[in-house]
Order: sequence, then structure tokens, then C-alpha cells
Amino acid sequence: MSELPEGTITLLFSDIEGSTRLLARLGERYGEVLSTQRAVMRAAFAMHGGHEMGTEGDSFFVVFRTVGAAVRAAVQAQRALCAASWPDGVQVRVRMGVHTGEPTRHEDGYVGMDVHRAARVAAVAHGGQVVLTAATHRIATTQDDVEALDLGEHRLKDIPGVERLHQLCAPGLPRTFPPLRSLGSRSTLPLPPTAMVGRERELAEVRCALAEPVGGAVTLTGPGGVGKTRLALAVAAAVEGELVDGVYFVPLSAVRSEDVLWSSVAEALDVAGDRKDAEGVLQHVSGRQVLVVLDNLEQIPQAPQAVTRLVAAGRGVRVLATSRRPLHVPGEREHAVAPLGLPAPGASPAAAAASEALALFVQRATATRPDFRLTEEIVADVSEICRALDGLPLAIELVAARIKLLGPRALRARLDTVLELEQPTVGVPSRQRTLRAAIAWSHDLLGPDLREVFARLSVFSGWFDLPAVAAVVSTEHAGHQGDGLTPGLAELGELVDASLVTVRDGPDGEPHFRLLRTIAAFGRQALADSGHEAEVRRRHAEHYLALAEQVRTRLRSAGHLTARDRLESELDNVRAALTWTFDTGETTLALRLCEQLRWFWYACGYQLEGRRWLATAVGAAADEDSAELARARHGLAVLVLQQGEANEARDLLRQSLAYWRRVGEPERVAAELNSLAMAHRALGEADLARVLLEEAVTEARRGNGAVALADALSNLAALEIDAGSYASATTLLQEVLALDEAAGDAWGIAADHVNLAATLLRAGRHGEAAGLLRQHGAGITDLGDAELTVDLVELCCVLHAERGHGERAARLLGAVRALRSRTGLVMAEPDRAWLESRLAPVRERVGGELWAAGLAAGADLDARQLVDEALALP
Repeated sequence: MSELPEGTITLLFSDIEGSTRLLARLGERYGEVLSTQRAVMRAAFAMHGGHEMGTEGDSFFVVFRTVGAAVRAAVQAQRALCAASWPDGVQVRVRMGVHTGEPTRHEDGYVGMDVHRAARVAAVAHGGQVVLTAATHRIATTQDDVEALDLGEHRLKDIPGVERLHQLCAPGLPRTFPPLRSLGSRSTLPLPPTAMVGRERELAEVRCALAEPVGGAVTLTGPGGVGKTRLALAVAAAVEGELVDGVYFVPLSAVRSEDVLWSSVAEALDVAGDRKDAEGVLQHVSGRQVLVVLDNLEQIPQAPQAVTRLVAAGRGVRVLATSRRPLHVPGEREHAVAPLGLPAPGASPAAAAASEALALFVQRATATRPDFRLTEEIVADVSEICRALDGLPLAIELVAARIKLLGPRALRARLDTVLELEQPTVGVPSRQRTLRAAIAWSHDLLGPDLREVFARLSVFSGWFDLPAVAAVVSTEHAGHQGDGLTPGLAELGELVDASLVTVRDGPDGEPHFRLLRTIAAFGRQALADSGHEAEVRRRHAEHYLALAEQVRTRLRSAGHLTARDRLESELDNVRAALTWTFDTGETTLALRLCEQLRWFWYACGYQLEGRRWLATAVGAAADEDSAELARARHGLAVLVLQQGEANEARDLLRQSLAYWRRVGEPERVAAELNSLAMAHRALGEADLARVLLEEAVTEARRGNGAVALADALSNLAALEIDAGSYASATTLLQEVLALDEAAGDAWGIAADHVNLAATLLRAGRHGEAAGLLRQHGAGITDLGDAELTVDLVELCCVLHAERGHGERAARLLGAVRALRSRTGLVMAEPDRAWLESRLAPVRERVGGELWAAGLAAGADLDARQLVDEALALP
């Protein structure tokens, strides 16, 4: 290899999209795919002077001396990949990311943000797509026959700021792709695995309904499996370019309550701030042109009210909902999604193939068996199959997927006996009976071990990973142990092939799985019939308890953001586990789950949901006398105190304190005394709070509880601040900071810096306070803790006011009031009184009209704008 280039170079990263699915489908033949792909890629890189820096599996990292060389290599490789012959007719698509920069040479390679940026760009691309950064784009388009599409600005994982990205276009390369998978893409539409068959008329009708100026809600109704979601996705994709602020898909099949509905919408829309509730969502969409697709609403009683509020938030807000029944909200346009059109009896192959139902059957059968053709000999059998399945898309896909094993005549013979379409069931629509029969038929074709695995997998809500599969699938039911893989992996591949399980590549590069809602419901019935439901449910709950235990310890460490994201990605299953524990009286397990999740709820923006779960736990265990109940009471007390209900918090904490005094655990006694003291401070009982905190310090030292000691000393410092003893408060806080730094407590360190800044500010040492906030402010707000962010911004508000920036102080105050309102955070009376005393003079100088205007303007600031303006300290 020639000497590696230095200075400005161009970096290319690539990998195969959906490699896990290909491996599951091809098995040992996947090696042919890998070898062909490597040969094609290396030939292109070699021709254009690329230096191969790293190859792992199907991925490449290559550097080029010039942009032109990198672009020509990418185009050549993509063209060759399109022309290559792949085993079993599979489609192999490689995604590429290209970035130009000046990485640092290190040993035999390169290091620096330019390397990470190029890798992140490749990660957001789709198979067959070449994505360029702005640095590369400026030069790339000077190449012959090459152009670039502007894909807009995007946020990339772990990369600060935004990056404008472009798609490389050249003759012979695909041009149309879904939105990038970046953190900041304006659309959250999942990519359907196949093209939609038919529905052109319905697509046009729904688009017209959404465009009507009156009202903003369209509801797609119909039975399960009729294709409501698929049509909704097609409509959303069709109108995506017409809405300035994008379209957002919100899957709600696992949701049962209004608060989780709103938090799910907030997560899909990437609502700024920490409050994931109705007010946060409504404020976010107000004034925007958006389409929100709410998928599966029929199981949420408050869905009509939520949709009404959403469409009323602004003239540009549109909602496209799917539900088995209309919502009956004002201005709603209902569109009943019908089954696919069926062929006429005796139709010729050409005429039959023109029907929507047969077209879908042929599409899916061909994907499974590429040589499948709708001939005159089999058209009658296929037509009868589609009729027996009532034209329901899901049922047709399940049946067509088995064409590899059974021909149309064999399929038809089994439909007559297994589906039992003629036998009515009281209270169940015929189409529901048909869909259940189709699922049962597919299920009954599985062997005993596969049936058991399928039933056990139905315990999951939403996506799940391989460790979760291993937790619920018994090794005796995972029939392929000799390969050394995760228990259940081989069976998962077979269930994916049978279209009973969906798979995708997760953000961690590992495969993630999901059962469709109707299929999971069938599986849960099979699980109940198996006699193993309690065992599997317990395994499921214990798995997510173990996960919460692992993640909890990292929520206050330097890896807090990764830990928070990990728990957020598993919320559907965590909620399902909590629901089962409460529904079945597994109170101890429920309390343990709540304990492990308590800090996540408190510090990561889920205070209202956490309060609901903890209140349920305390109520369920009210007759017990246990450590678990005492901890749940403590967690609930902290949340209600944070939301301004000091009396309730005090009563809960007294009960917990009595328990820990009785069992004699000094560290826990200290923790209860500490929180109880803060409740009394909020009630204006400073002397009693001091007595309690002094005892908390004694108990913490006796029990060697570093966290409890730090908390108690920090709160003693708050009392010293209230009393005007700033030197004493500073000494206490410096001791606390030393404790937290020794423990590596990232959250505690951030809180200490906020408290030290508050002490300096109250002592009149404004310059030192401003310096401390400038130094640590960004790190504090990056924690994502709403209360710390509010405290920091209020301190900055006072600093700006003290330095004569009255209008900015008003904006910050307006923003922080809105944030407190969204998160339910209530300011303790001593803090409120001090803040008012510092802002009253500047409010008078600015004048009532300008001050009110500033408050109103601040309420519209998003979280990033708020922090940037707050920390712009002179």
C-alpha cells in the first residue's frame, strides 16, 4: 500500500443495509453475498486510489486523496452492486457516507471528529444511497454526470451542531429514498418492506380529505389486518413534501392511557424540553404545518379528547388516525378502509391478476419464491384462497409466505379445514374470524418448539432484542443449541420467514424484533392456553427489572445520556411488565421495578408517569410492612414534593422514616430525614428542617452513606443560604462537591455547581457566579434534568437583571415559568421570595408593557434557545 495521505482527505464509510435479515434468510449462503460485495467494493476503491483502513463483516472504511476519487469510486461501486447477481434473488443494498476533512494521523490510521462524522453520515443513509456532507458536496458536483440533492440540515448522533447533507446522484443509481434516519430529519415515517398494492383511489380520497380547510382529523377505520396502517403510511409519504414541518408516525398499539399517548407523541415529534405531556405537545405544534399519524387508537378511552385538542392547536395541524371505530370528534372525516378487491369467478389469469387481492398474493409469493407465476392452472386455486381470506391484506401475506412449502392447491385444501370460515362466532365480525383463522393456520404449520417460542415472544410490547428473547425462551424450547448462538435465534429466523415476526437493525447494530399487534394478541391466547403464561410473564418482568438495575447505576454517571436513551427505548416493555405485576398481585416485584425506575422518572422528564406508577405501588402494598414499600413511599414523596405538595410528601416520608428507624438502617434513616427536612422547608418550618438535617448528617456518617451525607450537607447549605450565612453555605457545598467528585456522581456534581453559583450570587459575588455558570452550564443542561435546568436559568435571569439586561431577564423568566408549568415543578417559598426580590427593581425600570412582552416572548423559546440565551453572560 502506498503512503497514507495527510492533510485534507475524503473519508468513505459503508455497510450492507439489513444484513441481519439477509443472514436469517440465506443462512450459509450469506457468505456468497459478503464475498461478492467485498470484491465489488475493493475493485472500485483500488481503481480510484482508495486506502482501505478497516473492514469488519460487511462494512468498509476507506480514505481518498481527493473528493473526485471518492465520488467516482462510490458511483462505480453502486453501479456494480446493482448489476451483480445475488443468491436466491435477494437484493443487496449498500449505504455509503462520504465526508471531507482533516483527520489526525495516528499510528496506522486516523483519529478525530472527521472520522466519526463520516461514520455517522453513513449510518443515516439507506441501502443504495450515497450521502455527502457539505464539505464534500462543494467539490463533488464538479464531476461529470454527477449532481447532488439537498437533503437539508440534520443532527447526527453524538455530533454537536447540525450538518447539511446531500445525496449523490448519477446515471444508473437509484434516486428516490425515504427520509434519512438522522436525529433531526423532519419525518418519522417507517419504511414499509414492500410497495402498496392498489388503494390508488383511496389514497387520493384521503389526501383530499386532509387538505380540506375545515377541521384537521381523518380517521381510517376497519377491522384488524385490513391495511389501515399501510394506507396511512402511503398517504403520509405522499403529502410529506407539502408540509413545511414534516410528518410524524406515532405507533400506539402498546398504549392504554392518555398520559402515555401524549408522551409517545412528544417523543415522535422530538418535543423540546423535559415535559412529555399534552401541554408540551400542543405548544410544540402550535403555528406549525404538520401531519401526525396516530396509529391504533381504539384501545385508548381518551383518544377522542386528545385528537380534538391536537387539531385545535393550530390551523396547520392535521391528524391522520387509524382505529377500528370512528372517534366521533368535531369535524372528523371517517374513511372506511375496505378489503382488497377480489377477482370475479372464472376470471382469466390476466383479469384475475388485475384484482388487488391477487396482485398482493403474487407480490408476496414471488418474494418468497422468485419463479412463482400466476398461470391458468393455478389461478382458480389462488382466487379461492383470496376469497376465503376475505381480501384482508395481512391474511393474504401470511398465506402467500408459505408458498415455498405448499403449492396453491395444497394451501386451498388446508384453508377449507383450518380457517373454518362458515362457522360463525357470536359477537365477532366475520372479518375478524377470518384474520384469526389465517393466523391460526400459519401458527399450526409450525413445529411444537416453534409454537412454544412464538407464544413466549408474544409477551413483548413493541421491539425487543436478543437478550430479551433469551430471557423468556426456555433453552429446552430453543431447538438449535449446537450453533452456540443466543437461545431462540434460529427459531426467530424461522418465525421471521413465516411473517409472524418483524425484524429490523436496531440503533446498536443488533437485530430488534416485533410481533404485529394482531399476531401478538393471537400469540398471547396461545400462551395462556399453554399453561406457561405466569412463568413467561415473570421472566419478562424480571428481565426488565435486571435491565433497569443495570441502567440505574449509570444514570448519575458520565454515561447518563446513554443510560437514559437505553431505558427510553425499552419503555413499552417496562410499562407492560409493571402492568402485569400490578394486575396479578405480584406486589414485591412491582415495588422492586418502581425502585429501580424511580431516579429515571425523577430526573429524565417522566415525573408525572412516575408518580402514577409509584402511587399505584404504594396503594397496592399499603397493608405490608416492608423495605420495598418504604422505598416506594420515599420515591413518591420526592415527586409530590417536587410538584409542590409538601404536606402529602411530609406524611409519606414520616411513614418511611418510622420503618427505617425500626429496622435500624442509618443510611436510609438519613435519606428520609433529608427529604423530610426539605418538605418542612417548603412548609416554612426552617428550624425543624435544620434539626432534621443535622440528625441526617449524623446518621449518614454513622452508616458511611456518602450519597446520603452529600444530600444532607447540600440541603443544610440551602438553609444557610436562606439565613444569609453564605460563607457557611459555601464551605458545606465545597465538602459536598468533594464527596460527589470522589463518587463520580455526574448529577450530584452538576447540582453542586448550581448551588455554589446560587450562593455566590446571593453573597453579591456576581462575577464569580457568572464564571461558574459559564464554565459548567452546558454540562449541567446536557444532563436533561428539568429541575437543574430551571434552577440554572433562574440564576442566569438574576445575573442579567443585575447587569441591566432587563428585557433579556424578562424573556428568561417567561421561559422558565413555562418550563415549570410543563414539568409540574413548583418553586419553594424561600427561593420564590428571593427571586422576586431581585427582579422587582428591574421590572420597574423596564416598565410593565415591555416586561410583559418579554415574558410572552420567552414562553416561545425552545430548550436550546433558552440555554444559549441564559448562558450568554457578560
